[in-house]
Amino acid sequence: MTQELQEIEKQKTEAVPKLRFRDYSGNFQNQKLHDLIKELNSGVSVNSEDFPIQSKTEAGILKTNCVSKGGFFAGENKKILSEELSRSRLNPKKGEIIISRMNTPQLVGESGYVNKDLQNLFIPDRLWQTVIDHNRCNSRWLSYFLITNKVRHNLKAIATGTSGTMKNISKPNFLVMKVQIPSLPEQQKIASFLSAADKKIQQLSRKKELLETYKKGVMQQLFSQEIRFKDEDGKEFPEWEEKKLREIAAFSKGKGISKNDVSMDGETPCIRYGELYTVYKETIDITHSKTNLLKKHLTLSEAGDVIIPASGETRIDIATASCVLQNGIGLGGDLNIIRGNFNGVFLAYYLNGHLKNDIAKLSQGSSVMHLYSSQLKNLKLEIPCIQEQQKIAGFLSAIDKKFEAVSEEISQTQSFKKGLLQQMFV
Repeated sequence: MTQELQEIEKQKTEAVPKLRFRDYSGNFQNQKLHDLIKELNSGVSVNSEDFPIQSKTEAGILKTNCVSKGGFFAGENKKILSEELSRSRLNPKKGEIIISRMNTPQLVGESGYVNKDLQNLFIPDRLWQTVIDHNRCNSRWLSYFLITNKVRHNLKAIATGTSGTMKNISKPNFLVMKVQIPSLPEQQKIASFLSAADKKIQQLSRKKELLETYKKGVMQQLFSQEIRFKDEDGKEFPEWEEKKLREIAAFSKGKGISKNDVSMDGETPCIRYGELYTVYKETIDITHSKTNLLKKHLTLSEAGDVIIPASGETRIDIATASCVLQNGIGLGGDLNIIRGNFNGVFLAYYLNGHLKNDIAKLSQGSSVMHLYSSQLKNLKLEIPCIQEQQKIAGFLSAIDKKFEAVSEEISQTQSFKKGLLQQMFV
């Protein structure tokens, strides 16, 4: 399909996109949104519960974040109180666009295309829904137009309000915005092409969700010993042993490394607390030491070390274990270092997937949470022999590699779509 596209060399004065299908030529026509949108309607905000509806028999009011980057997320709603149902009006309608007319400066003007009628959901007064003249404009094409960088910039520019946290777009200012529009057949072609990219992103996102669900389920079965591995000869491994963490590990702390001591062009890699917000992921982003003097005083890693933050903002943040996969990385002062007779990748998975809440409960503090090695030492765990640890670590790492490959494919497809949006619209 991409072979149908062609690069266009054009004068700056011509209303022609940079990238276009070969069957089409001529300038895009200069219109305004009020030429394409017959009505722009708001709903009514009603009182609601602080949780979404659970079935089609319930009614929900949409939240302002139900639209983002051209997508409409029906799950972003709140259950309407029964006594408020009679006040609710305006349901999402298939083929129309919902626009956030009132929101934060960053999110005002966000929009999303509605794929189907939803009779049990209602639109609040902070959202608009279009009534598009479908004889002149393909609504899917217009939904893509509204999320281009140029339009998003213009929407933010016309938003007004004295509050620094909330801005509003007026209906007259919105409807007089200029639109460079191709013929209806070309609109349909563009919309179909971009929808194919969206469909691929949705399929990949679903695959990512399934992998994540599968991984959580299999981790639960592995660490509860419902699933066991066997050795290379098909024999069962020994039973897992209950131990305290201090029985298999020694504890230490890293040395302090300030922001001024690190850069990307030094020689010695080092890990500071800021790189630890990764769950179930063994590779960690690194920065580099500036000075040779600092290098002499660094605590250097050994491959297989497990590190846990010594302080953090929340209990869950601090209860994050990671495995360092290489020797010689400088370990910062805000880290608990666990080193001993175990497979570090296995232990990181085990601590994150099986004991995360137990670790979180050990932390102390109010505005800043602290976690000490004296608390971690007494953490109880059941642990298999080294050979079975290696089997489990390899199995879960293979799932993570698939997960990361899907994430990368999503990122590439999103970048491809972003490039199309920049080049297929004027």
